[in-house]
Amino acid sequence: MSIAAIISLCLTAGLFIISSLFKIAGKLRLGIPLIYLLIAVVSTFFTRWTMEHEQLVLMGLYIVIGLTALSWIISLIKTIRRRRDEKYLEDDVAWQIQRAREMGVPLDKIQFNGQGDLLDPRTGEPVIYGQATSFNDI
Repeated sequence: MSIAAIISLCLTAGLFIISSLFKIAGKLRLGIPLIYLLIAVVSTFFTRWTMEHEQLVLMGLYIVIGLTALSWIISLIKTIRRRRDEKYLEDDVAWQIQRAREMGVPLDKIQFNGQGDLLDPRTGEPVIYGQATSFNDI
């Protein structure tokens, strides 16, 4: 094998590894810390400033990683809230359908309005749960 083929093979493998790192980092939202780390590593070969101010460079990396962790926490909180709201909506719809059944509302063509109220298919009006129904089980 010639030296050019070996260099080409090493370059291709290196680019594949870097590409894979960026794909994984993108999925984990670690792209910015990875770029920061790569710049810090590469800059050590070209300037003495990075080596002289290593603590400052590391502090910047820690701040970027901390902001990424904060982003993860915020996303986790939003996901928990969204799932809780979806569960609440599902329970509310099930309760409204149960009440409509108890009231004798036909459920063949049910619809909901923008506020999430079950509409009576006969009248098009929201079903009023206080009419002719007792709320003993609430």
